[in-house]
Amino acid sequence: MRAKFPVRLVAMLQRRAAVPPEAADADALAAIARCERCRMTQLCDALLSQPGNAGYRGFCPNSAYVECLRQNCLRF
Repeated sequence: MRAKFPVRLVAMLQRRAAVPPEAADADALAAIARCERCRMTQLCDALLSQPGNAGYRGFCPNSAYVECLRQNCLRF
């Protein structure tokens, strides 16, 4: 079953050139939950409205998850 990722998390994944998993594994479900209860939505929206692909690691509770997915995308 494909995980239903929140819009902000999808945007952050796209910003970092990461691809969400096809199946809703435990890590995906935890990332979804962290995003849904995040209190930094204004900061996230401001960052996502700007060009670039960095700047979120200091506040995003899913930064490690996003970077892990990104690393998986970069493997050859």
